[in-house]
Amino acid sequence: MIFAGFAAVVVVAIAELVLAATWNPFYCTVGLPIFARRVERAQGLAGVQLDELERRSATAAAQGFKFRQLGPDKIAFHEQGFGIVHYTPIMRGLIRHDPAEPGVVVLGLVNWFVVALVVVLVAGLRRNIIDLAPYLGGAFAILYFVQAMRFWRVGNQLASRR
Repeated sequence: MIFAGFAAVVVVAIAELVLAATWNPFYCTVGLPIFARRVERAQGLAGVQLDELERRSATAAAQGFKFRQLGPDKIAFHEQGFGIVHYTPIMRGLIRHDPAEPGVVVLGLVNWFVVALVVVLVAGLRRNIIDLAPYLGGAFAILYFVQAMRFWRVGNQLASRR
């Protein structure tokens, strides 16, 4: 049972890699938001230079994000790929602009393999999940913090380019 569950998590992770690499619009824009930051930007996404965002999003822990414009009001972004990041990304990003508002929103959508992993662990370990929960929660908190700081910096870049 637990082996089949982990196999399902691997399949979901591989599917996510393919969907992210092909910039699938549904995958890039729909999901469970676990990070949100509103940034004042009167012109919305007009004038946003994706190559500049990529260059300036690089950190000591990872290369810059890859960005793709999905329409006049949406820019998707995610980690660059295998062997480049020094942590497991748990989010993919979306920058949205509502023309009725004077700003943009930087969202972090949870990667589906994380949801699948939690479901498999809870179903497979049942009551013993309580023993593992503090370690799993701590690991996810660290990974979230690393990515949340990187997503926050994307918001800073957008705010500084008014």
